Amino acid sequence: MNFPAAEYTLPPKDIDLPEREGFAKHTLVGLNLFLVEMAQQFAQVMGIRTGDPMLSRKSGATGLEGTEAAILEQAAERTAAVSIAELEREDGALRAKLRIENKAGHKFPSGVAFRRAFIEFNVLDADGEVLWSSGSTDGNGTIVDSTGAPLAGELWWSADCAERIAPEARAHQPHRQIITRQDQVQIYEELVAEPADVEAPVCGGRAKPEGKLTTSFLSICAKVKDNRLLPHGFLPLEKRIEIAGALGAKADLAEDVAPVAVGDDPDYRDGGRDEIVYQVKLDELSGEPASVRATLYYQAAPPYYLQDKFCTSRSEDTSRLYYMAGKLDLAASPIKDWKLKVGKSAQAPVP
Repeated sequence: MNFPAAEYTLPPKDIDLPEREGFAKHTLVGLNLFLVEMAQQFAQVMGIRTGDPMLSRKSGATGLEGTEAAILEQAAERTAAVSIAELEREDGALRAKLRIENKAGHKFPSGVAFRRAFIEFNVLDADGEVLWSSGSTDGNGTIVDSTGAPLAGELWWSADCAERIAPEARAHQPHRQIITRQDQVQIYEELVAEPADVEAPVCGGRAKPEGKLTTSFLSICAKVKDNRLLPHGFLPLEKRIEIAGALGAKADLAEDVAPVAVGDDPDYRDGGRDEIVYQVKLDELSGEPASVRATLYYQAAPPYYLQDKFCTSRSEDTSRLYYMAGKLDLAASPIKDWKLKVGKSAQAPVP
């Protein structure tokens, strides 16, 4: 590591660090490339530096460019993988079973509750044109149906922020084991709700989700959904309670990490992966299917999250976020259309 020249320092031979072998590099960058892109394009607005002035490129510390490269490598190689386990024609339909494996040592997505990942599954003709799609998005990363309309729950507010869209319904995509329509999408996420009465909140233990969905950390009362991919080796509840007790904690600590609203899906007992079946009726297609393609995408700031912040907060920080989100140029970036590809797309020919 070679530090830049400065006054009153020891000679380089006394402070430069030699290269050594046999040491692993610790990389902990997450997947929030959206923030990193904002930081690179709006460094002055955010009041940050894109690189450390005390470190040179010889040191290997390349600032935000290096962070972006590390995020992309982690997303491609060490986060999750999607594969097509089965593909066949069956009773006038195309049936595909996908397998999504969690490569992380924790739930995916992790971190704050509004992170999410979703599957885009396409049926293609011989020219690569999409005949059927579950999980396609518009340019803002909003998941849409076959007509291009946002799915229920993708946006929480009216366009002018005048009113919340049916908050009592808590509209969202449920966890699915079988998908048969283009307006059904598998989204891996944690959704939380506030108390039914925010003036006199009643929360405790595993409270029922009676209030509206929220993005506020301070308003969380109950989970509505948590089908994030479990890590390999996820322990059953009795084992987690045993460990919690040994640590001096109560059973609710073990219960808090349990999946929520996943039904009887066997993949959420042992963890490590999820399998989901797509059944596409052939008579609904406008052409002859030649192949299918599945891609896993990640979003650090889904459309509903940004919209909720813009409609509920009037702080200067929110104004800056609004400006940066509206001006962010992603056309040539790895997160075009506000989504980051995780792993490689899986594609297989139709038999």
